[in-house]
Amino acid sequence: MEILKLWKNNLERTKSPRTTEFYLRHVKSFMKTLGLVSEEDLLNLTPSQIFRFIDMSTLGPSSLLANLSALKHLYRFLLRREFIDRERFTEIEQAIEEVREELNSRKKPTYPKALTREEVNRILEAVRGKRYEKIYSLFLYSGIRLGEFEKLRKDNFYLDKSGILWVRLEPHMTKRNKGRLAPVLGPTRDETYRITEKMLRWIENYEENFFVKRGVLQVYTDRLSKRLGIPFSIHSFRHTYITNLVNSGFPVEVVKEFAGHSNIKTTIETYYRFSQRRAEELVREFLNV
Repeated sequence: MEILKLWKNNLERTKSPRTTEFYLRHVKSFMKTLGLVSEEDLLNLTPSQIFRFIDMSTLGPSSLLANLSALKHLYRFLLRREFIDRERFTEIEQAIEEVREELNSRKKPTYPKALTREEVNRILEAVRGKRYEKIYSLFLYSGIRLGEFEKLRKDNFYLDKSGILWVRLEPHMTKRNKGRLAPVLGPTRDETYRITEKMLRWIENYEENFFVKRGVLQVYTDRLSKRLGIPFSIHSFRHTYITNLVNSGFPVEVVKEFAGHSNIKTTIETYYRFSQRRAEELVREFLNV
């Protein structure tokens, strides 16, 4: 099928091999379940068929959500290549989001895994002296998303009077078109100033030190993860950054703004789970012991 071949070529340029394989497998599973066999079947897909797929499938909520993510990516590709019009894409997108909302309410909660100090050290040591050391450090100490990183330039950084480096994200750069400021922060004061000093040097030649294509970065990271035996992705650095903010005692409303979450509920439910260790530390701090 020519459409799937073109989509596969696009995936191979922009996604990791694992993601490419998953997306193709999910869409083929979707087609098989509904008995779709031709390009016309794909191009003429209706919202009712998406609901029917959910009713017919024996997969669990997480697998169904993965199927829907792959499907949405395919139809966004078809829209941009003018295989379908905006109206059809909107209908399909709305159906997908409606089903997603229902599935998310049934799915068991999963929590992001922050990298340990040992894992961070091993990763950064493996890329020491390479462009990826600078790129990974930017993700780790600013918590920005991959899509935001793609739009960053030197002018988006500024140093305030107290010596804190900030990343200024304009609305068009963010996931939900809401601008924000993200401080470059480490888990400790000393580490923050050390990375700030390095980052200021690196951003002087921003294009040379940070420019890399999204697909290349994802493929490199996927291979490094396998080589080191550490399950991580670019997004793992963001989880680590936010977790460090929480562990450092930043209030939830501040963490929400730094992270760029649309709803404070996301911040609370994902990162502010009860920790006996953290609770004991707060009690000791309160009592000054």
